[in-house]
Amino acid sequence: MLFQYVTDRAGFQGNATFDTSRNVLWTAHCTAPLKMDGVGSKPAPYLLRGHSEVSGSGCVPEVLYRVGQTITRTKLVNLETLLASTGKIIEVPARSVRACRTQIVTEVRDAATMAANWGSAIDSEDAMTLLHRVVFYDDHMDTARHLVRLLGMKLVEEG
Repeated sequence: MLFQYVTDRAGFQGNATFDTSRNVLWTAHCTAPLKMDGVGSKPAPYLLRGHSEVSGSGCVPEVLYRVGQTITRTKLVNLETLLASTGKIIEVPARSVRACRTQIVTEVRDAATMAANWGSAIDSEDAMTLLHRVVFYDDHMDTARHLVRLLGMKLVEEG
């Protein structure tokens, strides 16, 4: 929510899966905002699908995010550290291949290093540190740097 207020944009919260052979990070979840460019923007196209993890139960949007879009991925940990990285959406799978319906595949700087160090910069035994990064359209790393400086926090650039 903090980064949403700073950027005035919605974020897509999802779990990460790495494919180091392609130097990419998959982000997937079964809830997703339609207006990633801001409240007044045009909504992204979407399909309504059955919830892929619970057979015959519920309905979720499969949002078709913009291929070629630069993104910033963030997570606030323990109100003192902001994890952040950038990437570019290179694929929106035509069908759900890793459980959750809405999925993006982002090219990152170094997926192997990112996967090996995922969550390790945080002194925490909380497994939630490994889950749920929030993706925002555009490169907001300068904003992240300014934010942590203003709030007296630490920035960890993942990958």
